[in-house]
Amino acid sequence: MRIGTRIHSPHGVSRWDTDILQISVYYGRGDNINQIKKCADFCRENKKRYVIHPVFYCILNETMFKDLKVMAEWTDLALILHDEKTPDYRRITGEHEPTFRMLLRELQSLAPVSFENAVDTKDVLWFWKKYADSITLDIGHVELAGMDSVEFVRSLDAEIIDKIQYVHLHRNNGWRNGLTDHWYITADCREVEALKELLRRKKDIAVILEVIEKEMIQDNLNLLKVIREECLS
Repeated sequence: MRIGTRIHSPHGVSRWDTDILQISVYYGRGDNINQIKKCADFCRENKKRYVIHPVFYCILNETMFKDLKVMAEWTDLALILHDEKTPDYRRITGEHEPTFRMLLRELQSLAPVSFENAVDTKDVLWFWKKYADSITLDIGHVELAGMDSVEFVRSLDAEIIDKIQYVHLHRNNGWRNGLTDHWYITADCREVEALKELLRRKKDIAVILEVIEKEMIQDNLNLLKVIREECLS
């Protein structure tokens, strides 16, 4: 189990004592390509392994896809993307499927691609089985979708478990700043119990914190280190 957190600027590279970092950018907010390049350069200079996570980007969107190709070229371990729907919010089937597969292969020729449950967690098993070689399980998003994350992990079949390489960890805990999730984790929250359940089934994963409260990140990293010792001893 590797432990990490997300960063949004180069100064975060040396701030946290982690095994891995996630460079997160959001569509429509600033110069994301330049931001990624700066963060990636700092990661490389500091010999820090990293993933890149573009949020609100779609493979089927021509403009976004051009940026995704550049991001893939700057990727280290993985480009983490959200599960995706057609423009009219349907499963990617029929005429959309060959286009999506072609574009996905183009990205995969540049970097490993891992798909996270975010757009439609209740239907993500279908998407993962059809399109994902690598999975990023967002436990907080499972709770956000109104499901019990512990039971969700227990229900996953061996094929899905085998594909999980990354975990996004945060807590669903009520409204603030327009969100109900991305709260800091606690030792007794259900999201942590779901992580422990996953670790019983698969040890070789990278757990990446996605919490808004910066003042809680170090405490949460320390908690993850305790969990790692407990679950992997």
